[in-house]
Amino acid sequence: MSVIAYLETSVGPGSGQPHDIALVQALLAHIRDLLGRPYWPGRIDGLASDALLDAINRFQEEFGLLDDAGDDIRAVISPASVTFLCLREATTPVLAGLRAVTGTATLYVPPRCGEHVLGVMTTKLRSLGYHGNAVLGRRLAALAERVFDRYRFLIRFPAPEDRNTRAQRVRIHFHGLKWLTEQGRLTSSEQPHSPVPDAIWSLVAAETRPVGGLTPEQIDYAGCRELWLRHDG
Repeated sequence: MSVIAYLETSVGPGSGQPHDIALVQALLAHIRDLLGRPYWPGRIDGLASDALLDAINRFQEEFGLLDDAGDDIRAVISPASVTFLCLREATTPVLAGLRAVTGTATLYVPPRCGEHVLGVMTTKLRSLGYHGNAVLGRRLAALAERVFDRYRFLIRFPAPEDRNTRAQRVRIHFHGLKWLTEQGRLTSSEQPHSPVPDAIWSLVAAETRPVGGLTPEQIDYAGCRELWLRHDG
């Protein structure tokens, strides 16, 4: 599983990968038509329905993208098309940097200025350890750097509430990360009742393997399902 920040394949009748379709749905959902309505009022589900093709067609017609001088195809958006360029330019600035988890309909927006926070956190973890545990500190620093380098979002590790087990399990916090719900609403882990999408959990869990010594676990914590790391020493 990986992440893309662009359209990988064409979206049109009978074609398109879930992440590409979801990306098109999200952009259309945040652009208003001539009547002030979103071009795509449906769910962000990664499915190329007839309704989505109609929305693409309407966007192309209203933006004048189907004239004889152009190469764009009706109800089709390809990575190099003028239609896709217009989609990206017309959408709301809050979706700047939007990324898709491949093979899924999960879309997220990484935080800005994450490099500075990452640098301060990893330096502290490597020099002081995680609450005195030097090995754990180095492993957490390596994990945070891998996740940021590959996916551009930042994970942090809050202080343990149970001091007796601080060297055994570490809770993961997503710093400044936002993602789109199926309804197209931008939310984050700071919002109540906004569970982190499984695809994002999976990205972090996959990066623990190269680091070693960390085992990801999903735990119900304070009424919410969260990702923790068990340190195996």
